[in-house]
Amino acid sequence: MGSNTSKPETKVFTPTTPVDFSSTFLSQLEQSPESDYSRAQYTEKYIQDRVAQELQKLEQQTIKKFKQTTNDAIANDKSDSSKSKLSVAESSAKIAKLTQLLQENAKLEQVDITPQVKDSREQVIKCLKDNQGKSLNCWDEVETFRTLVRNL
Repeated sequence: MGSNTSKPETKVFTPTTPVDFSSTFLSQLEQSPESDYSRAQYTEKYIQDRVAQELQKLEQQTIKKFKQTTNDAIANDKSDSSKSKLSVAESSAKIAKLTQLLQENAKLEQVDITPQVKDSREQVIKCLKDNQGKSLNCWDEVETFRTLVRNL
């Protein structure tokens, strides 16, 4: 009575069109070390490499644009319309002015982080390291960190 349902049932499907694969192809598929997991890893590595290349290209463009801008700012003399060469003193003054501007901009970018935010950040990092592959276990720590950051 119950023995019929516990036995595995094998079903064979026969295609309406003949399908023939060569024995070399079948043996190659059986002996292939590549699996879905390894293909996913290859794909992920390819994507990471492409992103790294694009980031490097953007970094090079940014550096080139920065150098061009600073060179133009130093060479551009608004007070002198004759476009004569700058003296060392004038160049030094312009460099000092640009340095001061850069330092002021850097100060504007900085955010004062409270000790609570630092502690919360460390707790999130520690939790993520302890629960590698199980990031949902750190939900409470992440929410606490988000709340503290929003309040800044």
